[in-house]
Formats: sequence, C-alpha cells, structure tokens
Amino acid sequence: MLQIDENRLEKYLAAFVGLMACVLRISSAMASFSCGIAILLGLIFWYKYKENISLSEEIKGYMKAYAVFLLLLIPSIVFSDDPADSIKAFFQTWIWRYSVFVLIVFFINRREYLTNMLTAFLTVSSVECLFTFIQVMNMSTNGRGAGFDRNVLTLGGIMCMLLPVAMVILMDPRFEKKLKRAASFTVVSVIIGLLFNKSRGAWLTEMLVVPIATFRYLKHNKRCMLAVVAVFLGVLGFMLSSPHYVQRIRSITNITTDRSNRDRILVWKSARKMVRDHPVTGVGMERFRQHYKKYRYKQEKQRLGHTHNNFIHVAVENGIVGLAGLLYFLGYYLYISFRNYCKNNNPYDILVFTTCLGYICIFGQIDHTLGISTGMRMMWFLHAVLLQLKETEVSGL
Repeated sequence: MLQIDENRLEKYLAAFVGLMACVLRISSAMASFSCGIAILLGLIFWYKYKENISLSEEIKGYMKAYAVFLLLLIPSIVFSDDPADSIKAFFQTWIWRYSVFVLIVFFINRREYLTNMLTAFLTVSSVECLFTFIQVMNMSTNGRGAGFDRNVLTLGGIMCMLLPVAMVILMDPRFEKKLKRAASFTVVSVIIGLLFNKSRGAWLTEMLVVPIATFRYLKHNKRCMLAVVAVFLGVLGFMLSSPHYVQRIRSITNITTDRSNRDRILVWKSARKMVRDHPVTGVGMERFRQHYKKYRYKQEKQRLGHTHNNFIHVAVENGIVGLAGLLYFLGYYLYISFRNYCKNNNPYDILVFTTCLGYICIFGQIDHTLGISTGMRMMWFLHAVLLQLKETEVSGL
C-alpha cells in the first residue's frame, strides 16, 4: 500500500469519497466503511506526499471559521450533565461528518476526478427523487415520498441544495457535458421529488434560493428565462388544479389545526424556557431529549426529538456562546462566498452561498438540518467539490 504513487492514491481517494457520497442515503454502514477507507488513504497520502499538499487562502478561511464555531461549542460539553455523552456527540456530529470536506480539499485536486464524483452523486440523488413518485403511487408513506429514508424532511432539505446546483451547472458553460447531462436529469427529478415529497418548507426554500443562484444567467439568456418561467407556471398550475395541493399550500400558515405547525410552535415555546434556564452554555451538547421531558407541553403530541430549528436548537443545547459561534461561522461563509461571487462572477461561489443559505439558514428554520448526518455530509461534499473545481480553473489541473 505504501508503494502507491501520488496520482493513484488520489484516484483511489476520489473513488471512495465518491462512493461514500453516493451511498449515504442507501446504506450508512457502507458510507462509513467507504469514509474510513478514504481517511486511511488520506493518512497515507499525508505521510508520503505532505510537501505537495497546499490549501488556498480561501479554503483556509472557511476552515478557520468552522474551527471558531467548534471552539465555542466546547463550553456546552464542559458544563454538560453528561460530558462523556456530549464529547461523543461532538465528534460524531461536528468532526466525523466534516471529514469528507477535509479529504477533498486536502487530497483531491484533479478536475476529472471531481467532475466524476459530482456526476455520480447527482445521478444517484436524482434516482432517489424519482423514487418518491413510486412511493406515493404505492401509498407506502402516507401520501408523501421520503426517498431512501423514512424521514420526508431529510429529502426535502437535500433537494433544496440539489436544484440550484443542477440548474447552474446546466446554464454555465464552464461545466463538462457529462456533468450537464447529469444535471438535466437532476432538475427533472428534483421537480418530481418536490411534488411528491410535498415538503412545504422545501417549496418555500426553493422559491428563494433558485432565483438567487440563477439570476445572472436568466438576466442574460431570455430562452432560459422563458423555460424556467414555463416550468414554474406548469408546476404551479398542476398544484392549483389539485385540491390536495391547494390544501397543502393553505396549511403553511395554519398554526391551530395543522399538527406539524402547532407542535413546532409548542416546542419553540419550550425551548425559550430552556434557554432562559440555561442561557450561557445551554443544557449540554446532544442533551435536548433528556431535558425536554420536563419542559414539554402536554399539547405537543409528537414528542419531538429536536426543536425543528437550527438556531433555536443550538441556543438550547449550546447556549449563547454556541449560538454566537454558529452565527459567526454562517456569517463568514455567506459573506465570503457572496463577496467572491460578486467579484469574480463564477458558478462555484454562488453555489456555496445558496447551499449554505438554503439548507442551514432557510430550510433550517423548520427542521434541525445541522443534526441530520446525511444532509450535512452531502453539504460538505458539495462545498468541497465546488471549491476544488474553482481551484482547478486557476491551476489548470
């Protein structure tokens, strides 16, 4: 193994990281195995060729912002009522899931490998989105498609990342033909997935992030604009012609009889009391479930395991200190990516911006996406691949 040359090591690394991203939603065991092999290969790469490894100042900045966030989570571990459990949760949630980002930005530089990884990921994700149609037709998930998982919201959040990425790849001439073919399949599949997953939060999120991601492209291409408007009107017409979808749309603002909305309001009220009682360092990393029992309103029937809101959940578990770290991390990511996009007008920065904005900030208002392993690892995968694709345009690899 130690005799493998640098190029072959990079190729193997890309294969296992790509495999991990593709099977995340199919088999967590296979994904963990692939990630473990990739980490082993990365350690070998570092041992043999660390003098050839370099990171751009941009990527270093992103990693430093994340490190600041992690440092500000530590007090919620130290003052937890179960530090051992909190330490375990810290490494599982914030270190292990982040490893895919580290592996890609440190060791995978060739555009061919990055393109192949992204093509495979989009193709597999598209199949999952299409699977929602089969699920709904079979009525196996109470009228909503969850894809390869049981949680419909998880797929909804993932689609909020996929659609802007696929649309920009289609519209931007920088991307390879095979990637564009995969992206066209993804656009169609995600639209179908959004219809049969029926996540109201995903619908609203896409209506915000897709225009941001595609604005410059549509502004200068009337054909694309007409196509997007036609598709939007077609989907809207389909939804408005169905009483079920009309009712689903109307329920967005219903906080009295809609149990999903009502229970969210109740858990947020409970969270407010929890923050009031544990303001600085929170109830402890991954200790929400244990403490929520004595704060839960009896009217909250689902016995929720999290607050269904990223910012509220971090405030509860990690206190004001942890929330400050999250706001700094997100603020840095959003500001730097959008500033770089405005300066350089490239597709990579705007997609880093919209995936973070859509998945964590907007969809994260109605679901605790920071706590979803598959979703976060997919986001880190996309961010790393996009940033490395950007680097290949500079280095010519």
